[in-house]
Parts: sequence; structure tokens; C-alpha cells
Amino acid sequence: MNPSLRADIIGRLTRDMDAVENGAYLQRVTCPGCGKREAYISTDKPWMLKCGRENNCGDQHHVKELFPELFESWTERYADLPPPPGKPKSTTPVADGYLTDGRGFELERIQGWYTQETYWSHKHSAGSTTVRFALPGGAYWERILDKPERFGKQKANFVGRYKGQWWQPPTLTDADLAESDEIWIVEGIFDAIALLHHGIAAVSAMSCSNYPDAALKRVADAAHAAGHGWPTLVWALDSNRAGQNGTLKHVERARAAGWDCQAAQIPGKQDWNDQHQADRLSQKHLQTYRYHGALLLAESPTAKALLIYKRTERREFWFEYKHQVWWFKLSQEAFERAVRSATGSADPEDMQLLDEQQRDAALQQAGTVSRICTCLPEFLYYQANAITDESWYYARVDFPSGKASIKNTFSGGQLASASEFKKRLMGVAAGALWTGTSQQLDSLLQDQISNIKTVETIDYIGYSREHGAYVFGDLAVSDGTLYPINSEDYFELKKLQLKTLSQSVTLAINPKRDEYRRDWANNLYGAFGARGVVALAWWLGSLFAEQIRQRQKSYPFLEVIGEAGAGKSTLIEFFWKLCGRQDYEGFDPAKATMPARARNFAQVSNLPVVLIESDREQEGGAKQRQFDWDELKTAYNGRSIRARGVKNSGNDTYEPPFRGAILISQNAAVQAGEAIQTRITHLHFTREGQNAQTKKMAEALERVPMEDVSGFLLEATLRERSLLALMERGIEDYESNLIDDEGVHNLRIAKCHAQLLGLLDCLGPDGLDLFNEQIIDQAAGHIWQMARERQQAINADHPMVAEFWEAFDYIEGLRADPTLNHYGDGTGQIAVNLKDFERMCGEHKLRVPDIRELKRHLKTSKSRKFVDSNRTVRSQVRLGNASVKCWIFRDE
Repeated sequence: MNPSLRADIIGRLTRDMDAVENGAYLQRVTCPGCGKREAYISTDKPWMLKCGRENNCGDQHHVKELFPELFESWTERYADLPPPPGKPKSTTPVADGYLTDGRGFELERIQGWYTQETYWSHKHSAGSTTVRFALPGGAYWERILDKPERFGKQKANFVGRYKGQWWQPPTLTDADLAESDEIWIVEGIFDAIALLHHGIAAVSAMSCSNYPDAALKRVADAAHAAGHGWPTLVWALDSNRAGQNGTLKHVERARAAGWDCQAAQIPGKQDWNDQHQADRLSQKHLQTYRYHGALLLAESPTAKALLIYKRTERREFWFEYKHQVWWFKLSQEAFERAVRSATGSADPEDMQLLDEQQRDAALQQAGTVSRICTCLPEFLYYQANAITDESWYYARVDFPSGKASIKNTFSGGQLASASEFKKRLMGVAAGALWTGTSQQLDSLLQDQISNIKTVETIDYIGYSREHGAYVFGDLAVSDGTLYPINSEDYFELKKLQLKTLSQSVTLAINPKRDEYRRDWANNLYGAFGARGVVALAWWLGSLFAEQIRQRQKSYPFLEVIGEAGAGKSTLIEFFWKLCGRQDYEGFDPAKATMPARARNFAQVSNLPVVLIESDREQEGGAKQRQFDWDELKTAYNGRSIRARGVKNSGNDTYEPPFRGAILISQNAAVQAGEAIQTRITHLHFTREGQNAQTKKMAEALERVPMEDVSGFLLEATLRERSLLALMERGIEDYESNLIDDEGVHNLRIAKCHAQLLGLLDCLGPDGLDLFNEQIIDQAAGHIWQMARERQQAINADHPMVAEFWEAFDYIEGLRADPTLNHYGDGTGQIAVNLKDFERMCGEHKLRVPDIRELKRHLKTSKSRKFVDSNRTVRSQVRLGNASVKCWIFRDE
């Protein structure tokens, strides 16, 4: 083993799995299967980790499964490795290291079969060292060795045609194969080499769909020339659905051509090279693989049932045949009658006199086979929602007709009895019918769910801080790597299995990163100018809101206002396109119930929640009062917006944290207190400057296909670490400079706009490279102006208070003597009775503000500072200097 690889493996086992070195073994290793510290591994060649709890666990794990990152870049580890003492330096050091340490092969057996080459992908602008094997007809196959995930799903590269051919070990000629008793036909070259290490003549068909008719003809001709029969073909393709279908198709074709065929199958997802490395290719293991191959080739349900019975001797069991569930039951009395009929004796010892053919005939007479389900339900994993205390078993239902599989969930209650299971199965799968008993259902479930895996779940879409991963429908991003959803509808993120239960938000993201276009950035700047760039910076930050709040404790709101036709909707809908969401802008909180608002806020993470207020300009009314902007205060720090009780008999409550970012889009500015105003960064769009050119660019944003721009979301999240580091690099200086600015005094305003400035850097040449330095500087200047204007906005009175003082000054100015100020002139204070104010506004036909709302806001008065709200004053206005309850303000 490579010394550095061995050191890295032992270091990881010691650090991550609590291993303790004891002589020739690392002991007390935490078993990944059962979690107990009873696993062990060799210190000299630490390849296989084995659990010592043979009866309760017995798991075995190759270190490649445990630490795949140690096996990602073979060139870095092996290119400069010095040769062993007394041996010349190899011309294929990287390929040698990969085949020995990565595949477990003995180089002496395969020397000269391969070459070390390089591969370059123009599509991905990446290259790698490869190990290459020659194929018949001048073609070749090569395996990519260095970080193959960079090339998408491509792990290997074919050049040339191999249809009808196979790869055979150079040491085996056609004559050698013809003289063999068996030829094992596998999919991969490494699988064939693995079997060769155990004395099995194996060839690689290269693909489960490739029938090697030309190669078989050569072997048949060689056998004919030698004057003996043809060898038996053992089809040992992979155990997935494609491999099994290929096996059945090839066996039928080969038998029609006169070949004697068998099959071998490995239960599970491992291949022959995996079994070689796990030391599971002994004769006992091979018998098991042949048994599973025989089950695959069984010609009838009865034939398959007899195979199972002879191996297990279970008198009752369920089994699958052609995607249907069948039940076998052996009648002991009928079996004994069949034996008596065959032997003429009732003595049990005479049963041993039966040959295999007679015994099979007796079993066929005594065994009954019946279909109990017209489809095949297979339970894949268990998933639960810890908050609601709900759980489900996720199942795939296959049909014999070739109809597409259906996947859905079954609750525990629906699996508790045959009648409930029958109802649920008929509800989720058209034409599916269960006719078995509850006992038969229990037998099926016992085999399928006793050791079923558990998949972790989240109930929203976006970023999970606990798992450090983004989950976007069919794609996930974790630690700079893109993961597609697997065939069982969850994500395998290294050692983590994760899925989302949310169905409310659907993101259709194009996973082909080479199809992502960046020319939209020019149209965005041309149509919306610096304001559009600033809005994009905030939108980019919303994709990292959780990480930003984790580091900086807050993330600002963005308010986009402007007159009708200013382009707000066009801008926001385009931003949603960047995230794979079509024809969506946001929701109106004034038109939603409180539970609906709470769910909208909780169903996304690291994505914006856009609040649109189409009717904000209407005056008063319950419709406006039902939503209070102060509800959003806690969202600024990522805390819960609303709590609700958990449906149980206890006192538990559920307060989901706010994981997204808030964007407010409306025609008029938000009317709220200083606490909300300082949390908002404000962008005002107008129709000023609009012309034919800007209209053309805005329309280009509207027309651009979502498939061309949705890659922005992947581009950003895959570069999570570098973008966050770039944002944080200058944020402290930005904040201190804003505070030093004469126009900005509020610390929260400075922090919010400093965050925007940091995010703006991420759009420039050092980040996503969407805009040049000149545009970034222009947008930065606009953010500085935004900060000053926000400071001025909180320095000013609330619009309702300003309207109050405007009416007050108007009424006072109608006469030389005071009318509303019960203190009179020259006192330095103003005393106003609100009933008097209301009456005088009515007399002069002035609009009267809502008094209850007015009382709430008058306490924030800044132009005339509020002093007291319920002071008794000797009026200088009323006759007799009557006592009046007044609101008191300083006359400034």
C-alpha cells in the first residue's frame, strides 16, 4: 500500500472513528453499521473494516466507502512516488497505484495489459490521468482517475466501436476460452480481471446491452477446430434492472444459437471487483451468486419456488416472479404421499433413495403456488418528520406489463393489515391488487423492512444548515459538489442520505452547466442600471442567508418600490428564472391568512420570500390592518415569525426558524416603525430614463428561456465558500466607512448596507464575473446613497405623524390666537387634545387620520418631540381656563 495513503487512512480512522492501535490491528473502531466500538482493521493493509459483532451486525466496509475523498486524485498521490528498492521507475506509476490500491489487483498478473494515458474534456475544461485498455478492432476503453465527478456522470471514455465484441485477458486466447468449461461474461473490465484472480475465465462485454456475437463465433469456431463441445456461458452482469434485463435477453438469444447458459448475480449494488476486494469470491460465495442467477433464469413461478425451497427448506414463503408476488406452501402430507407413490414405502428413510428428478416431481405435486399480488411492491427506506411525529415507508411498485414504476409512501397504519394495505395500494397504483392475507403481508414486510435504511428529511426546499447541503428538487449541492437525485428519490451526499418532503415550491434547474448563459447580465444593467445590479447583489446574498446570519447574525430585507410600469415585476420574475422558478413573483400577505403566511415563510431556505402589496394605496380598512410589518422583526435575525402548538397531548410548540430572505415589492414605501425601517435596504425604481433600448433589453430578460439562465443558482451555490469569503473580506471596512460618513449614524443601517457592498464584490471580476469594475463602482456609489437616504427616512416623522402636524399647523395658522395648543404661545411646549383636533379637522374639511393608529405613532414624533400622552392642562384656549387632557410635545 502507498505509505501516504496508509497514513491518511489510519489518521482518519483514529480521528473520525475513535480507532485505537493495538499491535497488528486498529481496534475499538466505531462500526458504521451498528455504531458500536467493536470494529477492527489491519494496520499493515487497512482495506476492510469488519465489525466484531458477528451475530448482531457483522458489517464489512471497504475504506473507499468510508473515505472516498482519499481516493479522488491518484495523480497527486502516485505521480512522483519513488520506485521500490532495486527496481526501475515505472512508466505507469499512477495507473499502477490505482490498480493495486484502488482495485486490489496483483500487478504481476496484469502487467502489460494497460497503458497510462491522459484525457481532456473540452466540454468541462478539465483533464485527468487515465488507465487504458485496448479493445478489438483498434478501439479502447479508459478509466478517468482524478476526480471523475468533474466530468458529470462520465467516469470512463470509449473510443471506437466494440459492438459484438468483448474484452478478454491477453493471456487467454480464443482457443483457451474454447477449452474452458465455463466462460463468465461480465460488464466491466475490472470485473473480469477480479474473477481472473480467482481462477475464473472471464471476459467483459463492456455494456449490459452489448451481445458479443462476433466474439462468441470466434470461440465456437475454435471449439469446432479442436473437436470438442462449446463451453457453458455464465452471464454475470450487474444486478441492477438493466443488467437483469440484459441477462434475460442475452440468455434467450444465446440458447437459441445453441449455447448452454447459466447466470450469476450478486445481491445488492456491488460488482465483482467489490467482492474481490472484500474477499467474497470463495466457492461458497460463488454458489450463492449462482443460486441468485438461477432464480433470475427460472422459467416459471413453480420452478423458482422449488429453487428457493431446496435452498431454504421453508415450507411457506413469498417470492417475486416477473414483477408479481407469489406464495409457495408445501403440504407435508401431500409430499409424503408423492414419496410413497414413487418408492412404494412409507419409511422416511426411503426418501433418501429418491433422485433429484423424483424429489422435484414430489415437491411439485405437494407444493402449491398462488399469486397474491398483481404487482411488486418494494419498500426502499423509512422516512419521518420529527416535528409532526409522522412517518412513512417509501416504496416502489413495479408492474409485469412493462408500465413505468410508481413510487409513493405507505404509513405504518396502512401496513398493519391486509385490508388497509390493499386500499392504499389500489389508491397509488392503477391496476394493482393485493389478494393475500395479513399473515402473508407480514411475511413480506418482515423480509423487506426489518433492516430498512433510514433517509433523513427536511420539510422545506433550499439549504439545510444541519446537513450543510442545498436541496433543489432533483438536484442537491453540498461542499461544492453537485448531486443528482438517485433512482429512489433521495440524495446520497457522501455519508448522508437526505430528501425534502416539501411539494409546494418547484425549482426546474438545468443541470447542464455548459448551457448556462451569462449575457443576461448586460441586459440587466442596460434595462435597470445600477439599481438592477444592487438588487441582484441582494438576491445573490439571499442564496447564502443562513450562512450570513450564522456569521453576522442578520441579513437585511430589500424593499423594491416604484410607480406602475417601472419594471419591478419584470426584474423579480427574471430573478426567479435565475433560480429555476417560472412565472412567479411573490404573494400578498394582506390577502393571506396568518397560517398561510407562516407556511410561506417556512417553506424555503436560502431563497427569497417575496411580499407583493398590490393594494397598499387603499386607505385603512381591516384588509390592511390584518398584516403588521412588525411581524417581520424576528425574521431579520432568522428567528421564528410564528409559533404554533404541536398536535399532541403535551405542551409542545413548534417555532420554525426563518431560513430565507425577505423582499418587499410594492408601489408605495413600507409604513412602519424605526425597528423595521432600519432592517430594510430600499430601492426606488422609476420610469425615468426608459426608452426603446431599455425596453428591448427588458423584453430580452422576459423572453430568455429559463433553461439558459437557471444555472446561476448552481454557479453560486457550488462556489459557496469562495463567495462567502469574498463577501466577508471587505465588510468590516465598508461598515466602519459608512459609520464614519456624516449622513449615516445608525449602526444597523451601516451594517445592512455594508453587507450589500460585500455581496456586490461577488458579482465582480473576483467573484462570478458578471460585471466589470466600472459597473460595480457605480452600483457601490448607489448603495452609499441608499444608506444616507435610509438614515434621512428614519430621521423624519412617520407619514401619519407628519400629516398630523401639517393639519395642526394649518389650523393654527388660520387665526392669530392659538386654536389647538392649550398651552398657548411662548411656553416652548404644545398641548393638544385629540378630540379637539378631530373636531377642528372636520370643521375645516381636512382628512382625519385614524385616531387609534395616530396615537400609536405620535409617540415617535421627531419634529416636535413627544413628552406625555395624558397630562391634565389648564387650557389657555377654552373659556374659564378649563382643565383638559392633552398630549404634550416640545415646540421645536
